[in-house]
Amino acid sequence: MSAPVWLTLPSWAGRAPRDLIREEGEPGPRPIAPQNVHVLARSRAQLPPGTYALRLSADDYCHAWLDGEWLGQGPAPAGRGRCYYQEYPVEGGRTVTVAVHLYYQGLVNRVWNSGDGRLALWAELAGEDGAPVPWDGGWRYQVCAAYSGEATGYDTQFLEDFDSRLWPEGWERPGFDDSGWGFLVPAPWADYALSPQPIAGLWRGRAEAAGRRAVPGGMLLDFGRERVGTLHAAALGRGGDRLALRFGEELDGAGRVRFDLRCNCRYEEIWTLADGQSVLHQFDYKAFRYVEILGLDAPGVELAECWVWERHYPMPNGLCALSCKADQLEDIFRICKNAVRCGSQEAYLDCPSREKGQYLGDAVVTARSQVWLTGKTDLLRKCAADFMASAQASPALLAVAPGALRQEIADFSLLFPALPLTDYDFTGDRGFLRACYPAVEGIARCFAKYQRPDGLLENVSHGWNLVDWPENLRDGYDFPLTRPAVGTGCHNVINALWYGFLRMKERMEGALGLLQEGESRRVGEAFVRAFWRRGQGLFSDSETSAHCSLHANLYPACFGLTPEGGGDAYEALLLTPGRVCGVLPMYFALRGLGRLGRHDALYRLLTRTDACGWRNMLREGATACFEVWGKEQKWNTSLCHPWASGAIPLLIEELAGLQPDPEAAEGFRFQPHLPDALHGFALQAPFRGRLLRVEQKNGRTALAVLPWNEKGD
Repeated sequence: MSAPVWLTLPSWAGRAPRDLIREEGEPGPRPIAPQNVHVLARSRAQLPPGTYALRLSADDYCHAWLDGEWLGQGPAPAGRGRCYYQEYPVEGGRTVTVAVHLYYQGLVNRVWNSGDGRLALWAELAGEDGAPVPWDGGWRYQVCAAYSGEATGYDTQFLEDFDSRLWPEGWERPGFDDSGWGFLVPAPWADYALSPQPIAGLWRGRAEAAGRRAVPGGMLLDFGRERVGTLHAAALGRGGDRLALRFGEELDGAGRVRFDLRCNCRYEEIWTLADGQSVLHQFDYKAFRYVEILGLDAPGVELAECWVWERHYPMPNGLCALSCKADQLEDIFRICKNAVRCGSQEAYLDCPSREKGQYLGDAVVTARSQVWLTGKTDLLRKCAADFMASAQASPALLAVAPGALRQEIADFSLLFPALPLTDYDFTGDRGFLRACYPAVEGIARCFAKYQRPDGLLENVSHGWNLVDWPENLRDGYDFPLTRPAVGTGCHNVINALWYGFLRMKERMEGALGLLQEGESRRVGEAFVRAFWRRGQGLFSDSETSAHCSLHANLYPACFGLTPEGGGDAYEALLLTPGRVCGVLPMYFALRGLGRLGRHDALYRLLTRTDACGWRNMLREGATACFEVWGKEQKWNTSLCHPWASGAIPLLIEELAGLQPDPEAAEGFRFQPHLPDALHGFALQAPFRGRLLRVEQKNGRTALAVLPWNEKGD
């Protein structure tokens, strides 16, 4: 690859870019350049016969076409100083036209490292010998004024009011007259370190409406389930006619689209038509199920076609599937799977609406689910790399990465080793463990400064001590979790996670042959001395507390700290009406039951019918798992939050019994714990190039190992 030449607008070439960081709880820094800038750029190249590689990268993002045909979008976000490029094969023996819709957002948030004054494009066509092919006449561009709108969510995207009168229809196709456009110029400030994008490009597919009905002034379309993507439409009208577009995850009490979403996004946009037929070209994605188009009652206005361009990390629908009607298991699996599908973009998003950011704690659960659903770990590895890169900002790693928000959550930092260990479970690759180990050592050093002589942590002021979120799902945890500094003293959850971190660190060391004396045993003994309340058979919230919350017991059970004989009290605690925790800790709580051999209780809680289970989400109309158990349990509930997808690995590993084990001959162990009365259960999942199929018939559970067909046929 030749030395990269990055291109930008002439008016941006003389800017002095500056990296911007938004500190949690503080107003964002003032961007140093315009915001919400759309640029259309195109060029041509004459290719002799042969096979060529088209390599593209952009800051912040781009959509690309070859000879008018869709190529893809990207690159995947990365931290400062890193920039990915995508590669597409091109057949020669012709003149090709490459068109790029380049976007600079300019907001300082969890999505990109933007607002920094860097708007740039890199494009290279190279032959099999690696020699670049010159672009014919350079790159022409036009700043597109068709888009306008306010920011929404946590300043994570701009709404797209779209004016078809300002859009050059057909600009991406060969033969378009771009003679009046300007030329992009080299960006003298370009300091990017280019590397191939380490994950598959996003899948894009056309989703038709599952239903439609008339509403006053227009039409309401139902796309059947939560989706992530952009609306595509064509309409007839007169220049200046306006259509209102409203997107929502649910309907309101009147049966209309609730476009002021619970999660603090307001999805209402205006589409201004040109004379004749106009086509809607949306750029940035939203999370929605319903679309309402209003203004169709105006004279001469007619909607010609409408669909959604859905996007997500590739996930063949039938590859990992569960069939079982009992206790709505199939439906629980379905909503978790759809949330992972929607939230697995170029990162594991905590939600594809409000934040659009990748959170470390969320990713631990989402990644486990996503690897089972796809059989691939490339997105997990990129996720781990994103967080390891954040060590430049904090040796304990940031809670959200990449992006420009500096937020630290101590609980999440201590869960980081679960990511490389999940990769090891599914691949057996020690090389990736080795690459991640220095980051784990850095986390250990950071938290060791809070250790007292017995090994426990106290006064952990490094980042937010989360325990659970929102606060009303903390089961009365009585240690002061004030922010930004936590209360003084030694509390349970941070120490249970510290013990779990040390156990995971030692497991990595064992796999890597590092003969280091682990300290988890010492910390575990001190933990039991400090928090175990023999009379209750449970752990307390803090050294000085007699209150024994769910949260004080679920991590100890998950990591093996519960004393012998303590399983009864732990099970009874989880099954006590009114004792609740949020969706993320519930994953670890149920893992704890599995570790204690309490699989009947695990099944009862996974299929519980009260207000604090997955079946309550179904009762409230979920097509993707929620941020909390019910819509009203949080003031800004996201209705698509894959951190609640833990039911997937629990069903596969704890109940169906497919336990990844790199030390086992087959790479896994089969130890099913399905209830005897569960009839018609069938599960298939990809694992290391094979398809594992578990079926229960007549009270017997059987395993078949089949060749892997990635289409799931």
